[in-house]
Amino acid sequence: MRKLDVIGFHNQFLSDFGFKFHPNHLLFFKDFDHGQQVVFIHYSEYPDVSYLEYNLGVRIHQVEEIIHKFLPSLSDYSRRSITLIQSPDKIGKELPKRFVLNSNSQLAQSIMAAEKFFVGHGFHWMDEMIIPENLEKAFADRKEKVFRTQNFVYYVFRGVTLARIYNPNDYPVLRDIYLEEIKKTGMTPFTIASFLQLLDFLDHLED
Repeated sequence: MRKLDVIGFHNQFLSDFGFKFHPNHLLFFKDFDHGQQVVFIHYSEYPDVSYLEYNLGVRIHQVEEIIHKFLPSLSDYSRRSITLIQSPDKIGKELPKRFVLNSNSQLAQSIMAAEKFFVGHGFHWMDEMIIPENLEKAFADRKEKVFRTQNFVYYVFRGVTLARIYNPNDYPVLRDIYLEEIKKTGMTPFTIASFLQLLDFLDHLED
């Protein structure tokens, strides 16, 4: 079964909740004044087994536009980058990180389970995270754990930018925490210099 066919099975359900399909990026999105909610559906088929995986994301336009001034990103990446992506197993307990499928009937059951998850937890989580203050708190609360992940650089750039814009009272403290971590995590001189340029930009950003 083709990946596009599996993605198509979700179209009616997600469109009922205001999501549109982006054919070039193979994702579903829902626009807000200051950002987007996105749903990624990953389907991989092999001779003996198939895998189905979901990811939920939130984009805050201002944050992405700022950080990509200082990151060596592809020219169009800043227009489609996502501020936070989360797997369903980190949001609720109903879905695994990915489904392992051996038949079409298992695929149908998995999609039904996913729809139940979105109605019960997923859409609510995205509605909460599209509120920038909630998103900033999520970054700040998890910063110690995320410092050990491979997405560390993007996380730190986004976390400190969110703090400056949406939590200015705590920004001076969080700024120093993020700076200390990026210095001691073995980042390249270029990355450290880019982060310092970002901090200088944020320090002079008007409220």
